[in-house]
Amino acid sequence: MATRGVVPFGEQSWEQEAEGVRALVCQVDGARWAIVEYAPGSGRPEFCEVGHEGYVISGEIEYEFESGGKIVAKAGEGFVLPTDDMHRGFNHGTVPARLLVIDEP
Repeated sequence: MATRGVVPFGEQSWEQEAEGVRALVCQVDGARWAIVEYAPGSGRPEFCEVGHEGYVISGEIEYEFESGGKIVAKAGEGFVLPTDDMHRGFNHGTVPARLLVIDEP
């Protein structure tokens, strides 16, 4: 059962996750919740095996899948990245991409 409460992102410090990628991270009922920011032109070099659901707060993010293909999510859109298809994100835009990302527990 989920715990009622507020997720205190404002109390967290930014963690560097990759070159140009940083996150504010909170644990919520055993799941990682994060505000993730990709600087313009940045991306993750490695593929991620964890599934995620998320929402693009600002900017635009492209996810490339190891199996082939990609999706692009823009501000105001949500996205789903399944566990069974590794992925990595890139910000090809000229403004930061800020996302809310919830990892599958």
